[in-house]
Amino acid sequence: MNVRLLFALLPLLSLGPPLYAQDPCSDCFNAAEGEARKCLESVIGPSERNACLDIRHEQMKACTANECTVQRELSVTTESQATPGRPGLGAYIPTEIEWLALVMRASLRREATTDSPYSLDVVLAAPDTIQLLVRYRPPMTRDSLDKTIEAAREAIKNQARNYGWDKWVKIRETVELYPAQK
Repeated sequence: MNVRLLFALLPLLSLGPPLYAQDPCSDCFNAAEGEARKCLESVIGPSERNACLDIRHEQMKACTANECTVQRELSVTTESQATPGRPGLGAYIPTEIEWLALVMRASLRREATTDSPYSLDVVLAAPDTIQLLVRYRPPMTRDSLDKTIEAAREAIKNQARNYGWDKWVKIRETVELYPAQK
């Protein structure tokens, strides 16, 4: 007896409305169906019936074209992007100049050593400007650094040219003597 009851109720449960929260698309379709039912209840003739069905068809079409499309795009976007639990875990896309500064810093940066008593660093100075920071100590002189600075400038220009950014990228330099050790 219980098995028969289960098989009798199973089709009804599968055809009934779901018990879980529905997305905006199904809400839109359900609203269009509800309005069509109300309209059809007050129908007097076949022309009014056709008008109700036409309105229902237009509403269903609007649900599919507008709201559901936006909802699908939103759900795909949210599913593809993990929500970061802590700051710094979210995706970050650097600007072009930030990327250039990062790439050039990785390839040109150097620390001062006893053999080469100068340091060179590449930083972002402005939305269109890369800054070369050069510090040196004696016996190195400013004149002896000119070749190194010019080579760094050329490397930045070449990389900017490779990216197609050479028209707007500017390069500045700051050269200073290390403070005297006490």
